[in-house]
Amino acid sequence: MSELNNTDMKDFPQGENFLTVMKWVSEQMPGGFFVYRADDTQEILYVNKAVLKIFGCHTLDEFKEHTGYTFKGMVHPSDFEQIQSSIDDQIADIRNENMDCVEYRITRLDGKVRWIEDYGHYAELPGFGKVYYVFISDITEKKYMEETELRFEKERHSNEIKSRFLFNVSHDIRTPMNAIMGFSRLAKRHVTEPETAKEYIEQVEESGRQLLSLIDDLLDMSSLEYGRVVLKEDACNLNEQIDMVMDLFNVQAREKGVFLGKEINLPYEEVLVDAARFRRILSNLVSNAVKFTPEGGSVRITAHKKKESDSGYARYEISVSDTGIGMSDEFKERLFEAFEREQSSTEAGTTGSGLGLAIAKSLTDMMGGTLSVQSSRESGTNVTLNIPLKRVGGGTAAPNTIPAPGNDDTYSDGGKYRILLVEDIELNRMLAETVLGEAGFNVESVTDGCDAVDAIKNKPENYYDLVLMDIQMPVMNGYEATRAIRALRRADVKNLPIIALSANAREEDKRMSYESGMNAHVAKPFEVGSLISTIRGYVE
Repeated sequence: MSELNNTDMKDFPQGENFLTVMKWVSEQMPGGFFVYRADDTQEILYVNKAVLKIFGCHTLDEFKEHTGYTFKGMVHPSDFEQIQSSIDDQIADIRNENMDCVEYRITRLDGKVRWIEDYGHYAELPGFGKVYYVFISDITEKKYMEETELRFEKERHSNEIKSRFLFNVSHDIRTPMNAIMGFSRLAKRHVTEPETAKEYIEQVEESGRQLLSLIDDLLDMSSLEYGRVVLKEDACNLNEQIDMVMDLFNVQAREKGVFLGKEINLPYEEVLVDAARFRRILSNLVSNAVKFTPEGGSVRITAHKKKESDSGYARYEISVSDTGIGMSDEFKERLFEAFEREQSSTEAGTTGSGLGLAIAKSLTDMMGGTLSVQSSRESGTNVTLNIPLKRVGGGTAAPNTIPAPGNDDTYSDGGKYRILLVEDIELNRMLAETVLGEAGFNVESVTDGCDAVDAIKNKPENYYDLVLMDIQMPVMNGYEATRAIRALRRADVKNLPIIALSANAREEDKRMSYESGMNAHVAKPFEVGSLISTIRGYVE
């Protein structure tokens, strides 16, 4: 820091003469100028008339009373600590010959708050010692314009994101919808050719799954962006969670001609993690790997425990590597942004929302973990999940066997059981009645929660064996109907199985179903085998 010492000032008038010259010069300035002591008092030594005007004071006495005639008294209380820190940094840097520039608020005599731009410097003046000399100007209007421009820029950027979002969603919805509508028409034309019609219907089913996957991704992304996701802590075994994800993609990989393997080196111990969202992260990684790996390629999951702390936490590393098309360095920089897709994915003919990795990254961040990527064009990709988890106990228990969901869509003994179906949409009601009827169940249907309560109330005890309950209905919703049924003064309703059958498919929706008194939650569109298996678990 250069200092104005006596040698520097030898050509200037000294003492009172110097002060007289300084006052005369400063009064000619269009902006504010003041000097204050560089000590704990921060006592003001001089202010020009422009400073009084900025503060709305007519006389020096008004200014002194308003500010206490100290620099601290000039600055808005909420801004002083930050400003003082900047000033201290300037003093500490002896090499800094530039004036320190800061912005802060002041409160005028009339109570109005204004923004000030402050250029100041530390110096030693003859006859006055260590001081700060400061030039200030009112930048309130400039600040307002900057904030307005920034707000407009944010709104413009937000509108661009919305437009891009709508464009991508529209495209990604229309793509499977085009296949659904087109193959449906073809199936009708070839209804007398069973094999051909079956192929078309299978294409309709696959397109429906793509559409459902997009909707699920959009719901998850919305929940994450608005902070609606709350992580749970389930005691579970990572080996079993990885096996469950493997089971999801074995058939898809085999049909595509891609080898899906694993190399797991994890102890059989339980950890605390949100199991469903851990599987979601891993599923998104495996899904991408299988999707972008051509026939004859391979996808491999590896996992091991890296480090364990005395606090009971351990760090686990799970990697998903593939021999697929890889990605460019440019794309890797925006890999985890929503709707981002590598151009080569389009060239390869793959489909997807571009949300999978964004969701995986957000969930990983929430869990305190990291996702890292190694990839290059035509050389495959390796994505590594590194996550800290708390261990439960210290044993090496044998793995538990987790039964896979049933896929049987027939039920020969269903005729013994009567189901009350509560569904307000006619097409959905017709579909459920047909599926349940073909499985051999006796089905009675009502169209609203109020009708469901009345139906049970007007029937003898144990008349119904199970209730399938929609959630969103016009008069009484499924949550209210379930509570009303549970509150009836009869013994059978306490243990009557009530299963939500609803398009409300978020984790929050499932939680609300359980809290209202339901036993299970099946999301629409439902897999027939899964629905029948769930029903079977409660009526047998």
